Amino acid sequence: MVRLPLEYFEKRHIGSIISSFGSINTIQRSISTTFVQAVVDGVMVVGTLLMMFLYSAQLAIISFVAVVVYAVLRLSLYHQLRAAAAEQIVFAAKQNTHFYETANGIQSVRLFGQGEERRAGWMNLLAEQFNAELRINRLGVTYESARIVLFGIERVIVIWLAARAVLDNSFSVGMLFAFIAYKEQFSTRIATLVDRLLDIRMLGLHGERIADIVLTPAEDEGEIQLSESSVAGGAPSVELRNISFRYSPTEPFIFEDINLIVEAGESIAITGPSGCGKTTLVKIMLGLLEPSSGEVLVNGVPIKRIGLANYRRTIGTVMQEDRLFSGSIAENICFFDSEPNWERIKQSARLASLAHEIAVMPMGYHTITGASGAGISGGQQQRLLLARALYRQPQLLVLDEATSELDVSNEKNVNTTVRELGLTRITVAHRPDTIAMADRIVSLAHGRLVEGGHPNLRSAEKRFSLEK
Repeated sequence: MVRLPLEYFEKRHIGSIISSFGSINTIQRSISTTFVQAVVDGVMVVGTLLMMFLYSAQLAIISFVAVVVYAVLRLSLYHQLRAAAAEQIVFAAKQNTHFYETANGIQSVRLFGQGEERRAGWMNLLAEQFNAELRINRLGVTYESARIVLFGIERVIVIWLAARAVLDNSFSVGMLFAFIAYKEQFSTRIATLVDRLLDIRMLGLHGERIADIVLTPAEDEGEIQLSESSVAGGAPSVELRNISFRYSPTEPFIFEDINLIVEAGESIAITGPSGCGKTTLVKIMLGLLEPSSGEVLVNGVPIKRIGLANYRRTIGTVMQEDRLFSGSIAENICFFDSEPNWERIKQSARLASLAHEIAVMPMGYHTITGASGAGISGGQQQRLLLARALYRQPQLLVLDEATSELDVSNEKNVNTTVRELGLTRITVAHRPDTIAMADRIVSLAHGRLVEGGHPNLRSAEKRFSLEK
């Protein structure tokens, strides 16, 4: 999962992703149990059928015909069963997505008074899922009842014919009991084998879902020709060369022929109206999105030659979509490092202007935060994310609206501290005071990148210089 490209997750609902990966477990269980059991049943079917023919070909044929009828019945219901199973999987994924989104956005649900509407929507999806499961169960009852009736009739006919043969002295009582024992074993095994073979065939449904995973190419690491040292050892320069991007060949370009050079140790601010593609441009810089054309270079070397993993080890980022994880504050700062460095954890918190607030918490750095940072304020979450980025001791720091929820005082402290680190910094922001701290301002609008910014931003920059 972690090797799939970012676009895979951006284009799919969380419930669908979870369902797809759940299909992998279903297939694994079937391969490890159902397939092996089907092989054992197959061997037993062949052995018992041969013994039945040795005793009486006529009676064996009757049992075999009953099995053929049962198999035909199961096949006739297969497409209905497959359709119902497909519906059940789809509705289960939708229901899980709806539930997850409601739980994740419960604050908005409460504030907008949408609790009943969300509950009703979830209940409808749950009802659709249960209806599909009910259709599956009904079909199961149908063929199970047919199996009981069919093999019951077959058992009566076989015993009647075998009893007549005993009376005619062409069959002994011992042979009768032996044949019935083999027949019962054969009927049970063959019915189970038919069921298992159809269950294996039903795995095609899950196969179609994991095909979406398997056939999605993993993130392209590039042809690694250089080591991490190519970007390590100091603040790197970053260059965008003729970068164009669109999400698909049928959609218009978000931007075209973008060229930008960020010198080593320089700080630039990228501004522009909402929706113009600033975050998309930053994701291309980070190697999260593949440009439609052009390339990203670090210290004059294409990032694909360095390798994305090597490149990202030198980067610290705070993106708009970044989230905290369930765990302690220390674990989130070091991102669950297997060998955390406590000095770096505390230093990162100080740099993010968070250390004094952690100190007054009852459990300090061991304070537990819920999923997505529940239990701490939005400003504290942003500074905690910044501390996580600084813990990596990056040479390149990329901030996408990283201080949008901070008050003026904390924002100024954070911006001043980050500025003094001497890193190459790329900042996406709307707030004038944040933009003013950059060495250079570029503006993205109408698919073009232009040097300079709005007059108000230049005024803020001048004010910041006077304050210094």
